[in-house]
Amino acid sequence: MTQAINPASESTGASSESSTGINRFIKKKESWTKFSIKATVVLTVMVLAGMAFASRYSIVGDPQEVRCIPDYTVYLVDKKDTELKRGQLYMFLSKDLSPIYEEGTEMLKYLRAVPGDEVEIRDNDQIFINGEASEWGLGLAQEKLGQPSSNFHGKTKLGDDQYWFLGTSPKSFDSRYWGAVKRENIIGRAYPLF
Repeated sequence: MTQAINPASESTGASSESSTGINRFIKKKESWTKFSIKATVVLTVMVLAGMAFASRYSIVGDPQEVRCIPDYTVYLVDKKDTELKRGQLYMFLSKDLSPIYEEGTEMLKYLRAVPGDEVEIRDNDQIFINGEASEWGLGLAQEKLGQPSSNFHGKTKLGDDQYWFLGTSPKSFDSRYWGAVKRENIIGRAYPLF
């Protein structure tokens, strides 16, 4: 005796199989209470991680017209890394640099000289640190400050709490114009991002 196959029962069986397969991947709906608890835990962890990151790091843009590092405008600043090393990039708060920058402007420059170093700006506008040539130029003396570059020539030995910061451009507005920075004004080491 042959059994007739009912097409309707076949399609129901296939549909039943595929819905069982899908059900394996779809979880049963959770109660709102359970979902709210999980969401609160995840959000709390994310907020705490964000606060921990923000307490140590800042992501900042370079506000200066002439950038210290020509190809970068965004930096990561490690506020806890304040061990000062010559040649590294740091962010610090400026003193009153009117008319170019207000007091407290965040600046990004390379640390070129530390306490005890001798800094000299010679008649040809060349900067020497401990007798070795460093950056060159006083292009902003006349252009922005209305003073002859000779007003910035001279030699000094940095005191206990004096740090000399320079940019890489002859038109960088830095210690060659306004002198040394105190340690209390140094925010932290900066790393170029993009």
